[in-house]
Amino acid sequence: MKLNYKIWLENEQGERVMGKGLLALLSFIDQTGSINKAAKELEMSYRAAWGKLNKAEEELGYDLIERRSGGRGGGGSRLTEKGNNLLDKFNKFSKKVDQELNIMFLDFFDR
Repeated sequence: MKLNYKIWLENEQGERVMGKGLLALLSFIDQTGSINKAAKELEMSYRAAWGKLNKAEEELGYDLIERRSGGRGGGGSRLTEKGNNLLDKFNKFSKKVDQELNIMFLDFFDR
C-alpha cells in the first residue's frame, strides 16, 4: 500500500482558495512569465486559468500576479511579492505535511 492525499486551503465558507492546481498555475506563470503559456502547460483554457487566479485573488484580498497587457512590446505576467511568498509557503507546507504523513503512514501500516 501507499499513502495518497490532497491538501488545499479554504476560506471561512469552506470554499477552496488554494490547492495543487493554483500552486501549479502560479509555478508555471513564474517560469514562463505568461498566464497563457502556463495554462497551456496545464492543458487548461486561458479563461479557466484567469478565473482561477481572479477567484483566489478575491478570496485572499491581494494580487498574486502583475499583469502587463500585450501590444507592441508584448504582454506578460509575473508573481507579486505576496504571490511569491504564498507559493513558497504552500510548497514548504506541502513538503512538511508529506514528510509527516509518510512517517505516520509507516508507523501505522508498515508492520
